[in-house]
Amino acid sequence: MFDLEKNIRSWSDCLRSQGHFKETDIIELESHLHDEIEDLIHAGLSAEEAFLISVKRFGDSHSVSREYSKVNTENLWKQLMLEPEPTGISSENQRYIGLVILFSFLAGTFFKIPELLGYSFNDPQYQLFYFKNLSFFILPLIALFFLYKNKSNLKMVTVILGIFAGAAILINAYPSYPPNNTELLTALHLPLFLWLLTGVAYMGSDWRNSQGRMNFIRFTGEAVIYGTLIFCGLIVLALFTQAIFFAIQIDASWFIQNYLIVYGAAAVAMITVYLVETKKSVVENFAPILAKIFSPLFLIIMIAFLLVLVVSGKSPFMERDYLIAFDFMLALVLGLVLYTISARNPYAKNRLFDSLNLALIVAAMIIDAVALSAILFRLSAFGITPNKLAALGENLILLINLAGLAWLYGRFFLKKTDFIKIESWQTTYLYVYAVWLAIVAFIFPIVFGFN
Repeated sequence: MFDLEKNIRSWSDCLRSQGHFKETDIIELESHLHDEIEDLIHAGLSAEEAFLISVKRFGDSHSVSREYSKVNTENLWKQLMLEPEPTGISSENQRYIGLVILFSFLAGTFFKIPELLGYSFNDPQYQLFYFKNLSFFILPLIALFFLYKNKSNLKMVTVILGIFAGAAILINAYPSYPPNNTELLTALHLPLFLWLLTGVAYMGSDWRNSQGRMNFIRFTGEAVIYGTLIFCGLIVLALFTQAIFFAIQIDASWFIQNYLIVYGAAAVAMITVYLVETKKSVVENFAPILAKIFSPLFLIIMIAFLLVLVVSGKSPFMERDYLIAFDFMLALVLGLVLYTISARNPYAKNRLFDSLNLALIVAAMIIDAVALSAILFRLSAFGITPNKLAALGENLILLINLAGLAWLYGRFFLKKTDFIKIESWQTTYLYVYAVWLAIVAFIFPIVFGFN
């Protein structure tokens, strides 16, 4: 039997998943839809007929019908609501593809320019220079792509590109003395700070909005996955090129290392951005599946890790490799937690995977607490260093982040708060990460005398 209210809720949830509508707008549209359906029912139509016609009319006037039909697999929806897909590539997409090609070429060329000035990538003394400046070769172009796509005003373009330019000048003007700890910390933290800056270009005027920041988190997770898959294809292409030229006794490794990988990696980044940003309908259906697969697997691995740690009796307080493993696992788990949150419908009831996500957060908190105690022990035993202080700050920020998520999840399970509060907490917390990354990248070198 046709459930009218269930279908209306499904239609509303589809609007929410697009991220283009405010909640007040959705409530108003839903109210109008109810009125339209009631009028048609009073005219003699069945509830199902009234619903289908009303949604079709709303699709014509509000451009929502097409998106709703994509998440319904029944042929009836596709026949009644989905217009034939246009053939060919639109002029707008042609411009985007042109920008992707141009920016890929520019990014690869920017990477090669230092070599013309004598900074050989293969020379060990310049590898840290490349590592520190790597994000400047591609991220400003990605930001420029978003700024163009969003039709951002001149002020936003000037501010964002100005920060990129200022950061590049500043970190390359800093001196560096052995053992180069602060320079390495800058190289590690700067790309993350600049990625958040790129996120402002991605969000445009929505960067102050919680939903806009959540969309950026979702975009980041999807881009990592798609980028990894595309980069694996690049590696296969490189191996294939090496093999076929080797068959005719030509060593293509020099070309592969110096050009194919360089320009190919730049293209992977730009193509990933284009695909994730312009092919949302494919990615949005893919995200929940990935989250459901990897959440329980990561939870099992973390529990096993803790059990082995207890059974083996090895203390992490003196072994640096353990601390590195802790931090690496925490970064992966936090990324998975954020990806799971971003892929979830915030208006759905709690489910099994919400419990798994909470268990994942609690396990990560335990690991983070152990890592924090280990770092504090090493600080008291061996003194303060830039690396230890940076690790202390990062683990403390992570612990607060995870504790906040665990607290809000608990209140969500007790029905004392909505899931949207969890999203709001996480998106607002991005400011904390941005500030800390900036401190480590720009302030640490000054405080520790550029050592």
